[in-house]
Amino acid sequence: MNKGLMVLPEFFIHSTKFSKLLEFCNKLTGSEKNRKVLYLFYNDGLKMYASDGCLEATFKLNQEVEAFLGTYALSIKTLKLFIEEAEDQPIEFTLSKEGIRVRQKTEILSVNNSPSKTIPQQSLFGILGEFQTNAFLAGLDFSTVHMPENEDCYLFVFDGILYVLTVYDKVFSLYNTQRKCKNLEVAVPYQSIRHLIKALRLLKTEQFRLGQSVSQDRIGFQTTGNLTSICSRSLETKEGERLLKLIHLYDHFQPVHQINREILKRSVTKAERISPSLPIKMTLEPDKIIFELKSSAFFYSCVDEIDSCNHLPVDQKQRDAQYRLMFYGKYLKSALSRMTTNEITIYKYENFMAFGDSTKNKLICLTDVV
Repeated sequence: MNKGLMVLPEFFIHSTKFSKLLEFCNKLTGSEKNRKVLYLFYNDGLKMYASDGCLEATFKLNQEVEAFLGTYALSIKTLKLFIEEAEDQPIEFTLSKEGIRVRQKTEILSVNNSPSKTIPQQSLFGILGEFQTNAFLAGLDFSTVHMPENEDCYLFVFDGILYVLTVYDKVFSLYNTQRKCKNLEVAVPYQSIRHLIKALRLLKTEQFRLGQSVSQDRIGFQTTGNLTSICSRSLETKEGERLLKLIHLYDHFQPVHQINREILKRSVTKAERISPSLPIKMTLEPDKIIFELKSSAFFYSCVDEIDSCNHLPVDQKQRDAQYRLMFYGKYLKSALSRMTTNEITIYKYENFMAFGDSTKNKLICLTDVV
């Protein structure tokens, strides 16, 4: 064939669909500029790929295109600016050895960046279980509350049920999915989990399938036309033992009181804003809750009247008891913002106190800081 008449691979994607895919990849890749890249390649059909270095996603695009070699890279930021005001119209992509050209109406974007010779490799995954997307993401969001970026989040199956746990700075957060899952005991990076939550919320899918790669170094989240996966590592023996102790602690927690979420959230938020560096001393009595901040030169106090909880299955001694806890408000404030129930249940076991919903699906345990 005459080289001048060679047909270049091209395809069309509607701007509305492509904008949604771009925003997903933008959330997934986080804030590092060198990660804000979208990749196009061909492997049993046209596919799109993005990654933050640990978390990665592959979309299968149902656009007809001639098979081509290599992977084309495009800046996510540049593409978002290029189509930001586009109406729902076809966007044309033309591929060549020199790079890629994107056209919409009277605008053309040409990127002279030869494709790399390799394409993103996709792991094979074994399915562990199926989960409701919104409920799982809400629980994942709750359990990864207020942690440094270099910490880990744990996915741990106990008695056939998947738990999500985090432990940091005398705070233990847990989400009980209450869904059956095959055996899994892994740690995943907190920062990439936050990217995962933001990205998957955009897909609007009711369910997803959770899987683990054959090499056991990635956890996959599969929906129709999309596979998102996150790097993972196996737990050290001490980590596994610690998580088992925390789940046993969780099982032993019993409800001792319930408080209106808005009352609790308002008082904790105000105390934390008045002096973020001071721990809050909380005293819970049958009909009131007291919050105090105290230092050598400072004192603040707030008293909220609360309803007695005669409906809870506790004896009279527990009902009349006084409970005290010293904690930093930022953790409980963040947890309360991620609970949607009207009432927050306070749980107790020995010297431990926790806050959660009535079903104990979401629970944060705060240990005395002094």
